[in-house]
Amino acid sequence: MRERERWDLERVGRRISERRKALGWSQEFLADRLGVSRQFIGALEAGRSWPSVPVALELARVLGTSVEALFDPQEAGDIVWGDPEVRATVGTRVRFARVDERVVAYPLYGREAASSADGTISPAGRAEAFSPEWVEAADHTVAVAGCDPALTVLRDWVAHRGRPLRVATLPWGSEPSMQALIGGRVHVAGAHGTGNLLSLPGMQDEVGLPGGGLDAGSAEAHRGELRTTRQWARIRFAAWEVGIAVLPGNPRGVKGLEDLFRPELRWVRRPAGTAVARVYARVTEDRREPVTWTAAVAEDHLRVAEMIFFGMADAGLTTSFAAHVFGLSFVPVEVHHFDLLVPRPRLRDPLIGVLVDVLRSGGFRQQMEALWGYDVSHLGDMDEMEAGEERP
Repeated sequence: MRERERWDLERVGRRISERRKALGWSQEFLADRLGVSRQFIGALEAGRSWPSVPVALELARVLGTSVEALFDPQEAGDIVWGDPEVRATVGTRVRFARVDERVVAYPLYGREAASSADGTISPAGRAEAFSPEWVEAADHTVAVAGCDPALTVLRDWVAHRGRPLRVATLPWGSEPSMQALIGGRVHVAGAHGTGNLLSLPGMQDEVGLPGGGLDAGSAEAHRGELRTTRQWARIRFAAWEVGIAVLPGNPRGVKGLEDLFRPELRWVRRPAGTAVARVYARVTEDRREPVTWTAAVAEDHLRVAEMIFFGMADAGLTTSFAAHVFGLSFVPVEVHHFDLLVPRPRLRDPLIGVLVDVLRSGGFRQQMEALWGYDVSHLGDMDEMEAGEERP
C-alpha cells in the first residue's frame, strides 16, 4: 500500500471514530446498528479496512452525516486557515492543530517566523504538510491563543518534558483570541483586563461572528453548540501589572495616563481588540485632545518595550515583565488577570487534561514564579462560568 493510501485510510478511520465518540457510542453499539462485527469497526477506525459501498452508505446514515464527509479525500485534505489577519501567500510556513474535526493552519510570522513548521502554502494556494506525519502531529497539538509572553514558557516546558502533547501558541490580543475560540480555530483562548472575560465584545451572548476560517454552516454549528452549552471553564494563569514603560530613569517625567495628551510624547500604538487598546480607549473617550501615536503598531507586550528601548517611542502601555526585560522604567496603572477560557465540553479532550496537569505541576509553577512581576498564586485553578456572569 502506498503511503498516501495508508494516510487516507487512517484519516477516514479517525473520522469514523471521532463521529462515533461524539455520539457517545461504543464500537459494539455501532456494529450492532450496522449489522457487522465489532472487529470490523475496529479495523475501520484503525485504517486497516475499507467498507463496501452499501456499508459505507449505511455507515454515513447511521452516524448522521454524509458519505462525502466521511470518505471524500478532498474533504480529508481540507485545512482551515487559522489567522484571518494574515493572507495565505505562497511560501508562507505554517503549523497545524486539529480543533474538533478540522485541521487548522496557522501562519508563522513575527517572533514565530523562524520556528519549525509543519508545512507551507503551495503554489496552488493550499496549506500543505511537508509529509503526512506533520498533519498527524496536529492530533497531538493544543492551540492556545493569547498575548501573555509566558505562554511561550508553557509551550517550551511541554516540549522539553516529553509530554504526549504539543502546544501551539498564537500571540493574539484578547478579542481576536476569543473570536478564534468562538470560531473553532483554537482550543483555548487567553485574555486579560480588569473585568470578567465574558464581558469582552463577542462573548456577551456567545454569538460573536467568527473572525474567519469556517464556512457559514460550520460557523453556525459552532455558535449553536456554544449557545446550547453556555458554560465555560476558566483556568487561572497569572496576574501582572499593566503600566507605562518609559526610558530608564523616566527622563520625560511621565506620571500616568493623563500624559497621553502631551503633544511631545510619542505613544506606542496597539492593535484594536487588545486589552491595552481598551485601556487607551477608556482614557481618551470624551476627550478632544489628540494623542501622538507611533505609525508602527506593536503586535505584543514585548514589542512595546522594544520600540521604546530603540527610541521609536517615548511611552507605551505594557506589562511590568516586558519593561523589566528591556531595562525600562515602569509607571504602574492597574493589575490585570490573564486567564484561559475553554468551552466546558472540551475539558473531556485528553489533551486538555494533559495541559491542565502541566499548569498544576510544581515544575511549571517554578518556571512561572521566576518571571519578573508574575503573581501565579492561582495558577491552574479552574472554575466554571456562565455567559454574562460577573466574576473577579
